[in-house]
Amino acid sequence: MNRRIVFGLVSASVLWAVAAQADSVSDFYSGKTVTVVSSGGAGGSHGAYAQLITAHIKNFIPGNPNVIIQYLPGAGGNKAMNYLYNATRDDGTFIGVPLQDLMFNARIGVKGVKYDAGKAHYLGGADVPFVSVTVMKSSGIASLDDAKRKEVMMASAGKGGQTYMVPVLLNSLLGTKFKVISGYRGLGLMHLAMQNGEVHGRAATWASIVGTKKAWIKDGLVTNLITITMKREPALPNVPALGELVTSNEDRSVVRLLTASAALGRAWVAFGDIPKDRLAALRDAYVKTLADPAFLADAAKRGLPLQPVSWQDQHKLAEEIVTTSDTTVARLKKVLGYK
Repeated sequence: MNRRIVFGLVSASVLWAVAAQADSVSDFYSGKTVTVVSSGGAGGSHGAYAQLITAHIKNFIPGNPNVIIQYLPGAGGNKAMNYLYNATRDDGTFIGVPLQDLMFNARIGVKGVKYDAGKAHYLGGADVPFVSVTVMKSSGIASLDDAKRKEVMMASAGKGGQTYMVPVLLNSLLGTKFKVISGYRGLGLMHLAMQNGEVHGRAATWASIVGTKKAWIKDGLVTNLITITMKREPALPNVPALGELVTSNEDRSVVRLLTASAALGRAWVAFGDIPKDRLAALRDAYVKTLADPAFLADAAKRGLPLQPVSWQDQHKLAEEIVTTSDTTVARLKKVLGYK
């Protein structure tokens, strides 16, 4: 048979297979609802990013399914991920937006983790947030030195998240006097507690204030004491980074582990044995969403910065967290009071 004819037949069969696969995904999602389970509440930056992406990604998932958000804040982000892993279908109709501690919590064995983080399928990330320790100026705390002399009440969701881990670790590494007040379900309630004077501050992403409390910044109501990063952030150039204040290799290893998860970039994940074609379609939809002009305009309007992270890079970073030395993990667990 003529080579051109053979090549044409092979090419046609490949195209037919690709088209059939696309039709299969489209047929599956048509008329269905995709639920995005958010670890952050509606009033925080995590919720704001979830709302932004959800509003646009439905345009790029084959079959144009309805896409809704289910907010399940609590337990330092573990409540939502436990639900996603254990109580939802693994057919591609449930997607999770964990806090940045997904892999970190699993690696150090946070109590309450009931999911296998190693089985997470990453779809991509929208931004690389960093944690800041932010207090109301009305608290009278203006610097880390102040926090070493006076007790500073810090709002927290619980022992499984950064709002607890950061102040406790700073007490150990720097000698601050942060007192963690737990039980706040989501950053929205933490910010309300700050505003009402119930607490002085919180340790969470700076973007959660930039995105939802612009008036605080405009009116000069808050002060950042430190960023939980290895080096200073361009957005807050006058605020010291934790990485520059620790000197020993042991301390730096602990800080590096704590800060690594931020690079996952507000990840979207799915769990379970999702058919490969559906998983590929979800990843493709995520990429197309973050490149869409309408999405970019909406993000700019909402004041939400974007720094996309590919799902491939997310998987590499997750592997790095998993392989952190047992010695570093054991030291951090001891500081945080984890067994």
